[in-house]
Formats: sequence, structure tokens, C-alpha cells
Amino acid sequence: MLISDRHAPLPAADICVVGAGPAGLALAFKLEALGLSVLVLEAGPGEADDAVATEFSNGHHALPGAASHRGIGGTSALWGGRCVPFDDLDFEQREHVPVPGWPIGHAQIACHYDEAASFLDAGTIAARPPGAAAGPVVTDALEYWSKSPALAPLYEERLRQSRRIFLAPRSSVSELICAPGGDRLTHVRVLRHDRREVIAVSRLVLAAGGLETARLLLALQQRQPQLFGGVDGALGRYYQGHLTGYLAVIHLADSALVGDLSFQTDAQGYRFRRRLQVAAPVQMQERLLNAVFWLDAISISDPIHGSGSLSLLYLLMTASGTYRWLSRGLAPRPTQRRKGQLRGHLKNIRLRGVSLRRAWRTLGQIWRGVDGGVLANPAGRYLLRYHAEQVPQPGSRVQLTEAADERPRLTVDYRVGEDDLTSVLRSHVLLDAWLSRHQLGRLEYLDDEAERRGSVRAQAFDGYHQIGLARMGDDSRTSVVDRDCRVHGLANLYLAGASVFSTGGQANPTLPAVALALRLGQHLAKTHRLDHQGRKRPMAGRRDDDERVAPQARHPNAPDPA
Repeated sequence: MLISDRHAPLPAADICVVGAGPAGLALAFKLEALGLSVLVLEAGPGEADDAVATEFSNGHHALPGAASHRGIGGTSALWGGRCVPFDDLDFEQREHVPVPGWPIGHAQIACHYDEAASFLDAGTIAARPPGAAAGPVVTDALEYWSKSPALAPLYEERLRQSRRIFLAPRSSVSELICAPGGDRLTHVRVLRHDRREVIAVSRLVLAAGGLETARLLLALQQRQPQLFGGVDGALGRYYQGHLTGYLAVIHLADSALVGDLSFQTDAQGYRFRRRLQVAAPVQMQERLLNAVFWLDAISISDPIHGSGSLSLLYLLMTASGTYRWLSRGLAPRPTQRRKGQLRGHLKNIRLRGVSLRRAWRTLGQIWRGVDGGVLANPAGRYLLRYHAEQVPQPGSRVQLTEAADERPRLTVDYRVGEDDLTSVLRSHVLLDAWLSRHQLGRLEYLDDEAERRGSVRAQAFDGYHQIGLARMGDDSRTSVVDRDCRVHGLANLYLAGASVFSTGGQANPTLPAVALALRLGQHLAKTHRLDHQGRKRPMAGRRDDDERVAPQARHPNAPDPA
């Protein structure tokens, strides 16, 4: 049920979830299916308004409005729909990753991938075949794509009809409250429709995104410094994202490989594609971080694509005035516009020849929006996109400074390390050698060798994935949550989302984060009846401006207690 009346009392519930993004929604639906009632506090609708409350130490991090979104579905409103599973390698202890890794195995997350993919409308996640890494580079690293990336249209009506989920919009949690020296949260302070309230909680799950979760926990630690391993503990540290960008054009001489790396559609109409990846044994031997590569089209306006047919099409579209409104500006240009581009296109036409049939087919792809895929290049030349893991480093962190209005101000120092850059460069070298050895193609770098490290650093820009700020582990000195996503030292506080990832791997975090939230839902449901047997459920309460707490009646449509 959506609680649209700002004056309506909030119902008591078995679990309170903060945030209605992908992880929070998936968790709420899982708990509903397992018979528990859920109160979801969501700050939206609307874009994030954290510009005043957040500042950044460098230019590697996206601004709040670009990296987060409030409301049902959260940042899925900004999400393209890419769903990628972790690799087994990500859960192994690696000597060149100098912090404790995951305390659980990949199988404990992977068993929830299919349910997570169904929730995200992405089909079925195929298990990677064992022993597939027969060579130094493999082509079985799969990505899947959601048919419905924005989750609000998919689930808003289901939320309205639910009798066990109660979603309160425009309810921004500003403070976590527990008794001094206590081991449990007792209340959360909420700004609900511009009115202050205090809500009693039995169990609380923060699914508010990495930065906002860190802000709330750091503010609690300021009042109780012994929590989360103290001020030198892991909370707010080990901030990771992914390095991504372009370092080279890949020229593929093998049309079969082009087909293998192109988008495909399964029997249910879901799109997926394979990517290139340095095999796990080679990564371990070379001390590399996990990374994948995929093909992106080169803009037909840039003659570096090397195709006479594409050059002819571009010149005809430019002359007719259709390129400006048909191009949509989607395909990237590896080189800047400069004088001599016309000569480059004419050179392509003269040396490569043209095919009117291919040009017409390409125009059809552009007209249809390339069917969500990659614009085919008759010359077999594509931009090579990399997406790479980072080393968790304690100096990459967020901290609290002075307050901004009622919210503590967050300073973000998201860092890119030298090992991150070295791994990206070395992975390209190994891929190029493999292509040449098997006569499959070659890489043509966009920069001279001396400039490539600087190019990778210049393109290092994230803040969308917000990984590692409250990492999982068995030791409270080096982690924030345990293997069940429960915060060390607080018996009834749990976290959901990519902030608990111990390492980031090469995978975009949405699918694994949802899978981990589903695992958390199972754990909460399993322990709920044992933990609450014989207890009376605490009632939610409201504290208005006079700071008095009034008991709250059960919502008329709330289910009977389990």
C-alpha cells in the first residue's frame, strides 16, 4: 500500500526498510512473499538534492543528481538495464588485493541470480560452464539486459495492492537512534512531508545507496565512537567503482568473432551478449584486477571507422541535412572534430570501396535505433570499451564535516590507484597478443604508449556504483557488516546494496546487489519468528515539533501479526 496521506499514521511492521531502489524493493517483495510485513521509507519522488550536503575532493566522482534518484525504483530511473553476474574469481583470496575478501562463496549469491533477473525483467542467468577458460582470453563473459530498466512503472501498482508492504513516500531518514552503549537501534528520525517524526523500529534495513547509508552510519558513529570499529575502522573507507572508457580501436578480421560479441536475443525475447575477458588463471598469474571488454560502434561521422560504406552514408546524410536529427549523438567519437575529416571520408571511399546495400542496411539500423545493439561496421572496426575492477584502498573514503541544514555534510574522496591503471593497461596488452596469435584481429591504440596511462586516469569517473563503503567481513576491524549483512555491534540493523560488497569485480552491481538483498530477505524471515517469539511487536510512533512520542494505531489494512 502506498501511504499518500501525509497525516496517515504509519503502521507497525516486522521490518522497516529505508529506500525503495532495486535492492530495497526486491527485499520488500521477498519479505512479503515469506509472510512478513514491511514498512518502506522512501525520500522521493524526485532527483537527489544532495548538492548542498555533499562535496567532492576530486573530479573522478559524478554529482548526486547524475548518480542517484529518489522515488519508487530509485536509481533504476537512470539505469540502462545491464545485468552482470559476479565471477567465481571475485570470491577467491588474491595476494595482489591486499584486504580481506568476501567471507562467503559466490554460490551463496549465485543461487539467487535467476530470481533477481526475474525481478529486474532480464530473463534467466546462465551458469558459466566449468572449465571454459581454455585460453588466456575467453569470450563467455555474459551480460544480460532488462526489458524494463525503470522499476517504478513495473511495480507501482503491485505496491498499491499489497497488504503487507506499506510504502511512505517523502519520508527521509535523517538520524539513527539507539541508547548510549546499547547494541540495538530503537528509533529513526524521519522528515516526512516536511514534518519531523520519530519511528520506533524492531529491525531496520538501510537500502538507501552507498553514500546515504555511509552518511547515516557515520553520523551515528559521531555520537557513539565505539561503533563500527571506531574512527579507524572500515566504515566509509574502501570506496570503489569501476574504471571504464576507451583505449583502443579493435579491428576484428574474424566475422564469426564479431557475431559472437554482438547482441543476441533468446527464446523469450531477452537481449544478451558476450564480452572478452582475460581468463581467471592468467589474471592470478599476472596479478591483474578483473576486467571485461565489449564492442561499441564508432560514430559514422569519424573516418577512423575505416569503412567506405559508412563514410558514403555520412556524407550523403550530411548533404541532405538528415544526419543532425537521425544520429541522436549516441555513438562515441574516438577523435575530436578537426580539419581534414572530409579527406578521411573520401580516402575510406577510395581505398575501401562502397556497397550501397550495406549503406542502406546501416541507414535502416540508424532509423530503428540500431535495435538497441551496436551499429555494424563492414570494416570490422569498433571501439573497445573496458570495464575494470579497482583495488579496495582505505584512503578512498567518505567523511563527515559540518552539518548542512539538518543533514551532516559528506566529503567524498573517491580515488583511483596506480594498480588500477596498470591492470587496465596490461589487460589490453594481453588481449592484443591473443588476437594477433590467433589471427583474429588487432588493437590500434588511440594514444601513444607514453600517454595511455594518463588517458585511463582521465577517463576514470564513477560514483554510480558506490561499492565498499560498508564492506562485508567476519572481522569488525576490517568490515562493517557480517556475512548476513548485519552491522557489527548492532543486533537489529542490516544493510542492502553494493556498499556491502567486499570487492567490486568487473560486474555492474545491480544484479548482484538484488541477489544479495534476496538472500538477506531469506535470512530475516528465517530468524524473525525465533527472535520475536513471545514478544510484543513495538509500535511505530510519531514525534512532532514538541518532541513528544504518540503511540500509533495499527493501519486498518495491515495483516494480523505472524
